Amino acid sequence: MPTASERITIAAVGDVSTGHEPPGREFEHVLDRLRAADLRFAQAERVYSDRGQYQEQVISKHSRQPPRFARAFKSVPFDVVSIASNHTGSWGPESVIDTADAFRALGIPAIGAGRNITEARKPAIVECKGTRIAFLGYVSVILPQFWANETRAGAAPMRAHTYYEPYEFQPGAPPRVVTVPHAADLEHLVADVRDAKAHSDLVFVSFHWGVHHIPQPCDYQRVVAHAAIDAGANGILGHHPHQQQGVEIYRGAPIFYSMGNFAVHRTSSKKSGRYYGAPGGEYSFEQIYTLEPDPGVVFAYNRHYNESGIVLIDADRGGVANVAYLPTSLNEIGQPQVIAPGTPEFEKSLVYLNWCGKFIPGGVTDMTADVDRYQIYARSE
Repeated sequence: MPTASERITIAAVGDVSTGHEPPGREFEHVLDRLRAADLRFAQAERVYSDRGQYQEQVISKHSRQPPRFARAFKSVPFDVVSIASNHTGSWGPESVIDTADAFRALGIPAIGAGRNITEARKPAIVECKGTRIAFLGYVSVILPQFWANETRAGAAPMRAHTYYEPYEFQPGAPPRVVTVPHAADLEHLVADVRDAKAHSDLVFVSFHWGVHHIPQPCDYQRVVAHAAIDAGANGILGHHPHQQQGVEIYRGAPIFYSMGNFAVHRTSSKKSGRYYGAPGGEYSFEQIYTLEPDPGVVFAYNRHYNESGIVLIDADRGGVANVAYLPTSLNEIGQPQVIAPGTPEFEKSLVYLNWCGKFIPGGVTDMTADVDRYQIYARSE
């Protein structure tokens, strides 16, 4: 068993939407916390390009930024960045290529998307203190033309099928939403994890998945997460729902279904204008996000939008040794700030995360406060 002195700390964060000037201002209140880790991971919610044609059906013109804004990730610096998201193809394949190139020029490995499917599925392998750590990235929430193939730039897909199952005998009663992983994508994912494990000591898998603004993962997410860990993954880093979700420990590996919004550029905490549901903008978000997709669960748009945290994973060549969570919240201009221990916000966040765990069979419901963070898991030595 490797000794404690050989352990490394990985700091992982969820969605990062850049735009602050100068680039890097996003992280000025949490720099010391991020830099205290040995390795840092983030999810990029933007594409960085001056090229491409806007894809009207995605309703997200804000998703493209000039390549210079990618420098925000270098300011920390982050060691690995996922560029696989629902925005990956919003400006066409040219912007995908430019985004990968922008991070390559900064010396930051980008995962989850690339010039073709081979590049999109390629792991980033980083060595730290004699331990080789592989990162893989995938996305479940993209339009069909956004995933990569042998000749087209795009994202590495981990798709799912959706079915609606009545749970009440009356015709027209609300159905239960059932999701099942795409078999071929899952097969590719498992093969990728096994291959990465054969060339690394540790493997972490990033997923852009789930449904916006709800506290629980979908059925397919648990199946995919467990399959990845069974294949050799040491942890799952999830994002996209724009709020935190529950945590699960499976075979000693943490599954963060959604780490929440870590940094979101904005000029005010109050949003304005009308929000439209895709595709086509026919329905407003108010019409969509007041539905009850499962008994007792209601879409609550923006209710937990400002809440997030830094996942802290201590690991060695024997696997994950300790998992903690440093809670953060967004200020008026979308910068993350650490929530002070002992405050009502600190306790409220802890209660919320434990409540979210109740939606997951075997989910963590007993996180405890440990100085300035929440303790989630410690390996028995």
